[in-house]
Amino acid sequence: MRKAVFILFTALCLQLMQTDAICAQIYNSEIEAEIVMEPNTEFISITAFAFNKTMLNHSLRYILSVISNEIESNNHSKSDQTGRFVLKPGEKRELASTVLNVSEEKRIIILLLVYDLEDKLLGKDRIVLNDSDENKEGAISQEEIEEIKGIYLENDGVILRGIVLEDTKTKPGRDFYQYYYTSYLANNINGPKIVTVKEVLTIGNNTAIELIVDDDTVMAFLVQPSNDYLKAMSYEAIRRTMGYFERLKKEEDMIKHF
Repeated sequence: MRKAVFILFTALCLQLMQTDAICAQIYNSEIEAEIVMEPNTEFISITAFAFNKTMLNHSLRYILSVISNEIESNNHSKSDQTGRFVLKPGEKRELASTVLNVSEEKRIIILLLVYDLEDKLLGKDRIVLNDSDENKEGAISQEEIEEIKGIYLENDGVILRGIVLEDTKTKPGRDFYQYYYTSYLANNINGPKIVTVKEVLTIGNNTAIELIVDDDTVMAFLVQPSNDYLKAMSYEAIRRTMGYFERLKKEEDMIKHF
């Protein structure tokens, strides 16, 4: 009887392993997600790509996330870039890029997920920096996927910080986001509230950038395709972001005092 149960259990395990292997092969078979890293002195440039391996057009969306963890203090932070796009047959497209300041004190997960419009995961890629585990290319956990989908949970006292989301529509809008996010990292803001860089349509097919912290709009301006203008606006946006978090901290301290 025990022998029969053991044989049945072994067969079941083998079947599950085969099923997992088949499921794993589904990802990147039609739409391949790829993260490319380029070291540059103290920084690392990250570029996300998607490649259509099929003979059909695909309407897709992507999420490029950077999740960092301070090894000593165990402080967490997370930032996302998202967008929708269409891939033609055999087309490879650059989706997003960012610059990271990497130190040995941080464990960083770079995660790229590509979904169809029905939220089916088609492509994924993952890179881990400063990981103590030997398997740096391990499987993406369900917890990480749920975080990327926007379920920001306070679990076991851990609060995700430093989240900056992108919702842009034009190249100047994306350029502003890059200037802003690079400055956000350089200033070590790591705010406790989600920051959203949102580009909206205005009169005459123009667009405007809205900088939203939590549910508060802290800045809005019309987009102009000038790098000097966008850089200047990113500096002002960083100043207002830091001011917002400073006021928030003072309000929290005042509440604690009373």
